[in-house]
Amino acid sequence: MEPGFREGSDVVLSLWRYLFKAPARGDVVAVRHAERLELKRIIGLPGEDVSWNSGTITINGTALDEPYAMIPPPVPGDGEWRTVHLGRNEYFVAGDHRLHSTDSRRFGPVVRDAIIGKAIAS
Repeated sequence: MEPGFREGSDVVLSLWRYLFKAPARGDVVAVRHAERLELKRIIGLPGEDVSWNSGTITINGTALDEPYAMIPPPVPGDGEWRTVHLGRNEYFVAGDHRLHSTDSRRFGPVVRDAIIGKAIAS
């Protein structure tokens, strides 16, 4: 999640944040994946269509403005768009350093129960 959160740094999580409120686009959250906790940013919300191609992500056909993301330049020949429709309890998450992030582009959407809390400080 660099540059916002440095690798190896301590992170404060709000575990109560989502008891009465749904996670929002742009929130940095701790996600349980493959027996570990990872920090990822929420990109897509339940019911949305998320598409990506190289460094570009669209939500329901509209390009997402991501000033926080380190997006690699387009890869020549990578013209294939990939799309996932999120179910009513699914979120699309991505790391801010897209070139080095393993996220929903690779392992698919995460369910709400896999979101442990919101990162509020590092």
